Parts: sequence; C-alpha cells; structure tokens
Amino acid sequence: MTARDRQIKNRKNIACGSDILGLLAASAYTWQLTEEGGDLVWKDDDLAASLLCSRAEDIPRTEAGYIERLCGDASGARKQAIAALSWNGAKYQLDYKLRTFDGRNIWVEERGLRLEGDGKTATKIVGVVTNIQTRKIQEEQAGYHASFDSLTGLWNSNRMAEGLNLMLANAQRYDRQASYVVLSVTNIKDINATYGYEAGDRLTKAIADRLKTSVRTPDICGRVSGRNFGIGLSDCGPVEMQNVAERIIKTVSSEPYSSPHGDLRAKFAVGGSVLSQKATSAADAMQQAYTAIAHSRLKGGEFVAYNRDLPDLKPRQSKSELTRDDIISALNDRRITLAYQPIVHAESRDTHHFECLLRLRRDDGELASAAEFIMAAERLECVHLLDRRALEIARDTLIDLPNIKIALNVSAATVKNSETAKDYIGALKTLGSSCKRVNVEMTETVALDDPAMAGQFSMEVRALGCHFSIDDFGAGHTTFRNLMAIEADEIKIDGSFIRDLSLTPHKQVFVRMMVDLAQTFSVKTVAEMVGSREDADLLTRLGVDYLQGYMFGIPAPSPQVSLNGKPKDISGFAKRA
Repeated sequence: MTARDRQIKNRKNIACGSDILGLLAASAYTWQLTEEGGDLVWKDDDLAASLLCSRAEDIPRTEAGYIERLCGDASGARKQAIAALSWNGAKYQLDYKLRTFDGRNIWVEERGLRLEGDGKTATKIVGVVTNIQTRKIQEEQAGYHASFDSLTGLWNSNRMAEGLNLMLANAQRYDRQASYVVLSVTNIKDINATYGYEAGDRLTKAIADRLKTSVRTPDICGRVSGRNFGIGLSDCGPVEMQNVAERIIKTVSSEPYSSPHGDLRAKFAVGGSVLSQKATSAADAMQQAYTAIAHSRLKGGEFVAYNRDLPDLKPRQSKSELTRDDIISALNDRRITLAYQPIVHAESRDTHHFECLLRLRRDDGELASAAEFIMAAERLECVHLLDRRALEIARDTLIDLPNIKIALNVSAATVKNSETAKDYIGALKTLGSSCKRVNVEMTETVALDDPAMAGQFSMEVRALGCHFSIDDFGAGHTTFRNLMAIEADEIKIDGSFIRDLSLTPHKQVFVRMMVDLAQTFSVKTVAEMVGSREDADLLTRLGVDYLQGYMFGIPAPSPQVSLNGKPKDISGFAKRA
C-alpha cells in the first residue's frame, strides 16, 4: 500500500468515525495537562458544537471552560474520577448533567481513557461525551411508572404492596395495629358507557385529589387497580378502621364532581382488613379487602370488615383464560394502551409513521400477549370495543403530537358488522382534519372473505381523508385484481416473506414481483418484520417504500422518531396547551 493510499484510507476511517459519533450524538476529545490546568482538543468541532448547542468557535477549549458547564456536583465527581487514573490504560465512566449554550440541562455520559501520565497523575486522556438525555428520560419514566399511577399520581399497586409490607412489619415488631381499607367506585363502568372514558378518567382523578386531602402521614394511599383505591392506616384497629373508612367515604362522596357533562356523583363500596390480626402479608391484606369489597357491594356500599367467615365471592380462574369481563374490566380500568412502532423510509431510514399496537395489562400488572387477548376478544365478540379504544387513544396522540402519522388496525368483526363498522367510521369522523394523518389497516384475509364489503369500507375511510392499507399481504394470496377493487393506498408485505430474505432467493423473486406490481398501480409498499441490515438494504434495492422491524425500533409507550438513524423521543414535545 502506497503512502497516498494510506492517507486516503485514514481519511475514510476518520470520516467513518465521525459519522458513527454523529449517529450516537457523541463527541470525542483529547485532554492534555498544562500548567494552566488542561487543554481540550475536540476531534470534530462541529460535533462538539452540536452536542453543546453552540457555534463551533464558542465550544470550550480548556478544562476550566468545560467544567463551568457542569451541573450540581458533577465537577467534583469528574475531578475524583480523573484523579483515580493512576496507570496508563485506566478508564472512567460518569453520567452527569451538562448546561448547553441554549440554556438547557442535558444528561451526558463521559468515558475517558488515560494514555499518558506522570506517576499517578494523568497527563493525557482521550474521551467521548455522549448525549443520553433520551435514555435518562426513559429511565425516569420507567422509574416513575414502576411506583406511581400515571393518571392520579398516587402510588400504584406494586408500591402499595411494598408500603403495606413495611407497615405490617412495623406493627408486628412494635406490637401495634394497622389496617388496610379499599374504596371501589362502583358506577365507573356506567359513567364510561354513558359519557365516554374521558369522563371516567376525570372522575377517577378528582376522587384521587379528594383522597389526598383525607389521608395523613404516615398513612399511605394508592390506586391499586382501575376503580379501586387502597389506604394503609397505621396504629389503627378494627373500630378505628371503620371510623376512618366512614370519614373518608363522606369526604369523597358528599359533593358531586363537576364535568363537561354536568355534575357526576360517584358511588362506592368499601371494605377493610386488620393487618396485624388477619393478614400475614400485603398480598393477604389485598385479597381480604377485595373479599370485603364484594360483600360491601351486596350491601349497597355499606362498610364491611373482613373476617374468616366471609365467603370468597370472586371465583379464581386460570391466569391463561381471559373472559369477556376481564377485557371489559381492562377497558374500564384503563389497562388497554397502545405501543408505537416506527415505520421508516427505506431510503433515508427517517421515521414516516407509527403503527399503533394494542396492549392489555392484567389486573396484577402483567402484560397479556397481543395474540392472546385479541383472539379472545374476537371469540367473545367484543373486539370492536378494543378497536374503538385504540382509536380514542390515537386521537389524543394525534392532538398532542401534530407532526406524526399513525396506522391503526381494524378487526374483521368490526368491519363485517354493519353497526360496529358504522360506529367506527363515525369515530373516525371526529378526528376532523387529523384523518389525513391516519392509515387504517385491514388484514388481507378479511379483504379476501368479502372484497365488496372491504371495498365499501375502504371507500368510506378514504372519503374522510384517511389512507387505507392491506396488512399481511401475500399470506392469503390476494390477487391484484382484488386489491384494485378495494382501492388500497398501501400494502404491507407479510413478514413470512421478509424474514431471512437475503438468504432465500425464492422469497426475493416473490417480493420483487409484488413490489413491481404495486408500483404499476401506484400503491406504496411496506416490508414488516425486517430483522437485519442485509435484508433492509436488499428491500431498499428492490424498491420497497417503507420498512418496519425491531432494528428500526421496538414498540414503545411513546413515539420514538428516527432521523437519519438517530432515535428521538418526541413524547415531551408539542403537547396541548
């Protein structure tokens, strides 16, 4: 290799390194000890300027200038980490907040490596500073949701269980009494059915706000399921438990709750259990309180204290069996949510839109598999309720984030029933101008069953401004003749043809044929379940318009936009005023 070839290769390696750092939102530097303290030499001034939100000429060139931008005790922690580099090859890693030139405080990760030194003192260090703001936000959100209910701000069932176990341990250790009371809103299902889930959410939050004023430290309070609030009472025996429960019921039910639909009144059932006498764990206390609640409902909301003579009115079922009541309860308790998976442009890999995927959380907090609860809902003839709920959540997302587009799946049962299909179209109309940002997906098998019905539904959806897609295309071997009759704007090539595409020649032939025909009819194509870069690059060469798969983003609770391959959480931006 000639000297010129080596120079060209080095330049390419440097450019490649800069590109990789840019994708990681990172900037590399070299630190050299000087008499004044230390000089910073950034490998790429533009990357450093992007990280610090400044002009390239304003980035700090000395250690002192960089330290001025550190927040809190980060300066001391960084100084201590550098002082610990007592041999060449020693490393450190720190997470801290950095103040950017536009006034924001962002989380960064700094990794350093000692190259040279004088004894135990480092004289030359190379390092990388990486923007980890999105990761920290996700960690904080995960930490918050692990302990708090997102609607009310109260403790969730997991945190309440921890608090009750601690309360029970203290009661047993110091020979004191403690109690657990549960308030259940018995008419929340009726309010949801009459006024919509938003009204039910408003009422739930308002009840929580009143509860906060009724519960005093060291007592604890949480939302332990959709319509149930739990209260842990320290130094509280059977008599005091009933008195406190009646006082709290009076507080939360004495006055109606205002809403856009007029005043709403909440109805309650209330039950409790004495921890130190009846329960040996938080799980015991919660189960006993639910038994008492069931008897309270039979008595019109009268307070019931648990005792061992009370029969268990709630039959226990196999965890794997989802009933219609389970699904309806999940809807009423707001345990049906959406996860958003990005679909990217094949050429640029920028996010084009998100597929909205339904998620159901059981009352014990565990997620049910999508296939399990959707198939159960179809069998139990309530899947149209899930489709409507998905549309309601998506509507809020479209309002909160006015620059994104989404795709919604609609089930066969919803489309085939004239009443539920009409109801779904009516709900779409409420989106107004946002319809143009919605892509409604119908599986190919549904379209095959009744092309005329599918075509009518497609026409009505597209008349509102929505796009219409055929999902799982190729699985049922739909002819393009049927496709044109339905007038789809887009087809999603079934994942069975995409998986290991680069290793399977006959799949490549089939995908090429579908893409060529789709282009002939001006229909966009999406490849789903893209699992490798080789498959993604091949699909791009074949002319596929959009790509979807875990390599571009897993389904997340909030949309994660990808720009030039760089993920960005936009859930905190463009919120409603």
